[in-house]
Amino acid sequence: MPAPEHRAVTTSGDHTTTRRTLLRGGAAGIGALAVTGVAARPAFARPPRAYPFTLGVASGDPRPDGVTLWTRLAPEPLLADGAMPPGDVLVNWQVSTEETFADPVRAGSSRATAADAHSVHVDLAGLEPDRVHFYRFRAGPHLSRVGRTRTFPAVGTAMASLKFAAFSCQNFPAGHFVAYRHAAQQDLDLAVHLGDYIYEGAGAANPPGGAARRHAPFTTAVELDHYRIRHAQYRTDPDLQDAHAAFPFVVVPDDHEVVNNQNVDTSATRRTNGYRAYWEHMPLRASA
Repeated sequence: MPAPEHRAVTTSGDHTTTRRTLLRGGAAGIGALAVTGVAARPAFARPPRAYPFTLGVASGDPRPDGVTLWTRLAPEPLLADGAMPPGDVLVNWQVSTEETFADPVRAGSSRATAADAHSVHVDLAGLEPDRVHFYRFRAGPHLSRVGRTRTFPAVGTAMASLKFAAFSCQNFPAGHFVAYRHAAQQDLDLAVHLGDYIYEGAGAANPPGGAARRHAPFTTAVELDHYRIRHAQYRTDPDLQDAHAAFPFVVVPDDHEVVNNQNVDTSATRRTNGYRAYWEHMPLRASA
């Protein structure tokens, strides 16, 4: 039996290993990573006791050799801090070409920081092009749902087809996201979201979608906490979660991510709050 292969890359607090450094058996392998690669950083806070993956999982920005994986820890998503401890939490992740995770191709750990609302952005490289991959996260004893993603074909490769869905202007109080339910049942290569992922206005006290679809917080979003709660509320929609878990998203913001018809007179502080919360809740690269 050849000597085990080991390769570690540390970028923005992430620790990555190749498949031979993992214990076979899926969950055992992801749990074994909990003590690696963090000696030079402050101690981690204890993972939450309540289930933290209430906002689901997502992937985005697909490339021929990788994608960006996303999740956010929030046991109580309609609180600005998600009811998370004030410190940083270690989150492990795995990627496999098999949904059983019997032989992971990538695995590592990331630091979910309180400053970033305990969001996680894993920028993967070294994957095979034009290939379906599965991924999942672990925080303490809690395991996320499994997400499915796909890398782009290699540059210069002829493509016979590209199947994708396009979304925009999703208003939580206006109704339920049945278009996402339909899309999640299709064999799509990716989705493109063209903006207005949230609406920043308070909306109606008795919205068309029913009382459970009233905006939280029930005010116009201006502060960072407002935007965080609003994004988290949208992310609780089960059909939206299913779509994000089914294929990668390419996302761009529009005006309602901050304020309707924003312009040069929109305060820099409000723009910063809106775009920061947008990044915290989207499968965008850490550098974004």
